Amino acid sequence: MYRIGHGIVTGHKRIADSVNMHTSAVQAISIDEEAEELIMTTRNSVYHCPLPYCRFKKQDEYPEVIPDFEKIKEKYEGKISCPSIEPGKVLLVLSNFCEFYFHSLYYVPKDSADGKKLKYRGIPHIGTFQDSFLIDTEGYPIALRYFPHFQNIEFYMQETDGCPLYIENVGDVVYFCRDRMWNDQAGTGRPQRGNKRKCGKESPCPGRRRSVSGRDH
Repeated sequence: MYRIGHGIVTGHKRIADSVNMHTSAVQAISIDEEAEELIMTTRNSVYHCPLPYCRFKKQDEYPEVIPDFEKIKEKYEGKISCPSIEPGKVLLVLSNFCEFYFHSLYYVPKDSADGKKLKYRGIPHIGTFQDSFLIDTEGYPIALRYFPHFQNIEFYMQETDGCPLYIENVGDVVYFCRDRMWNDQAGTGRPQRGNKRKCGKESPCPGRRRSVSGRDH
């Protein structure tokens, strides 16, 4: 059977981070239970996909390709962990292993009766000269717009309902927020899991280390 992998790539020698790509013919597929990764081997590359990020529904037609597919699907489907923040603050999460660097958004209004985060919509806008990414929430005027560039994003709209905007980088590449600053809430150096930076003027946002070469298969 001829097999190829599809997904967002990072750490590739010839392809930029966050690009949606497909591999050459896959020679072997295995599961590393300790690292919780699916590993695909081609003639020249090895791709590591965190199991929660696998697109299980797209694999349903050919479950025999992945070892113990049903067991892995039951355990990891829908289990992506997203960072959170206290009510009254907006948290934008970025990563080099997500398209347009957008991972997730977290916002709970201060006057929320149930304390649940708002649902959001994140979609790309394909422009004639420059693509951008649009993020909106339901019912509250949270609207973020930015241009994705190489290892940086450039906001052209930040509507946060009067709440402060924080940004967390869960990838493994340093990013800059153009014309804004990341005030380190935990001192200098590489932030650990859960640390966030408040949006202000330009300064780097180091990411968390991840041994990932491919996101989805």
